[in-house]
Amino acid sequence: MSYLMPRALPLRSASLYRPTVQTQINAFPSRTSFLSTLQAASISTKPSSRQNPNQKLKIPPHLRQLSRAPVPPPTKTPEELVSLGYIVRRTPSVQLPIYRRWQSGGTRQVVLIKKVDGDRVRLLEDLVGGLGVAREDVRINPTTQHIELKGDYFDKARGWLLERGF
Repeated sequence: MSYLMPRALPLRSASLYRPTVQTQINAFPSRTSFLSTLQAASISTKPSSRQNPNQKLKIPPHLRQLSRAPVPPPTKTPEELVSLGYIVRRTPSVQLPIYRRWQSGGTRQVVLIKKVDGDRVRLLEDLVGGLGVAREDVRINPTTQHIELKGDYFDKARGWLLERGF
């Protein structure tokens, strides 16, 4: 049976399937003690009992906050917002489409504003003036057409959009 086993198996798992022949192994006492300790070690070691020392301490899924606090409804009608030249539509759960994304291993924040219809460049210029963000820290993603703000502007951008009536 040992000639049917693939050679890529590790020694631990291969020793579990190796038939033990008492007549030949008794001739080599050091080999039998090695095999018996190897088999005992492979059976007693559980993979779940070992922990990865490099594993990060993560928040368990049942303790993660999955929902956001409710946002007040829009104060202006879409007809009143047309005069601005752009509209930021709400999500299906009536939330503002503002998202925080962590990059560079959690050392850099990017705030995304999605679901913008109309003149995105005008919204970008209004954000620069209203939030006091540097012009080089705001951009429009050419692929997704989302507005990206470098830095921690999540609460400021959310408050600014609520003041504007979105």
